[in-house]
Amino acid sequence: MSAFICSDRHIATIATRYAKLVGTEVETQAIADALLAINIDSVNYRYGREDEIRACDISEVAPENYQLHDLVALCDCLDYQSCERPNYHNPLLAQITAQFKANCKHCVASNVWSI
Repeated sequence: MSAFICSDRHIATIATRYAKLVGTEVETQAIADALLAINIDSVNYRYGREDEIRACDISEVAPENYQLHDLVALCDCLDYQSCERPNYHNPLLAQITAQFKANCKHCVASNVWSI
């Protein structure tokens, strides 16, 4: 299995859209930084590297036209790129993915596809 560090745009899009979906009480920067840190740590573990954990540039968000199923795909990709450590579990990303999936189900019922 291989792994790579996802782009700031990838992670910022997940964090920003999640914050928009659940409300202003969520700290977008903290979410993005936590997701990126786990991703970097996974790649470091996989390849024996020592890349520094850094802040995510949340200004690198993808265009607003991303639909919820696109966001689920971004989460699935990030999860796959972050799973190299033994006993990997990322409850934050699982929560975000579950929220996007729940809203996808709502969108099917109401025929509204973006947030």
